[in-house]
Amino acid sequence: MTAWLFPRQLVNLGFPSDPVLWYTAVGICSSVAGVVALHLVQKRIDGAGVARRTYALTCFIGMLGLIVLAEAPSALIGCAGVILVSGIAFNVTRTVSVIWVNRRTTSEVRATVHSLLDLAESIGEICGGVVLAIIAEAAGMSITLLTSAALMAFTATIVALSSADQASPGSS
Repeated sequence: MTAWLFPRQLVNLGFPSDPVLWYTAVGICSSVAGVVALHLVQKRIDGAGVARRTYALTCFIGMLGLIVLAEAPSALIGCAGVILVSGIAFNVTRTVSVIWVNRRTTSEVRATVHSLLDLAESIGEICGGVVLAIIAEAAGMSITLLTSAALMAFTATIVALSSADQASPGSS
């Protein structure tokens, strides 16, 4: 939802003279961080409640990354925030949510559930994107990123407090 803000904030923080080159480097570092994070999650995902706890933890990591990016004194520190959000939080939550749904649904409804969740995500991105664009225009980039961080913290809290760890009908 906020990925379109990252390059702009880094440029505002004083990104080097060729932002395309440097943002590509940040993207590569984010991908590497995502691979490492997913590798660590892969080893532990089979336990009871691990998907829920991992999802909540990575939401909190994303929140931290957004706060770092919003409050960064330099582009280098801002890049660390981007890597936390786009490299770890976005990649891990996306993957864990698919695993979580697959475990909790039967094969007869799994595709429909994924479709509805994708639709809900798209609607949320459109509506949330418009609201965040309005906030960015009215209050600035830092406030928009902090608002997004608050939303991620809210999501993490809801997931962490849920009792969604019972055995699923589709588990093998």
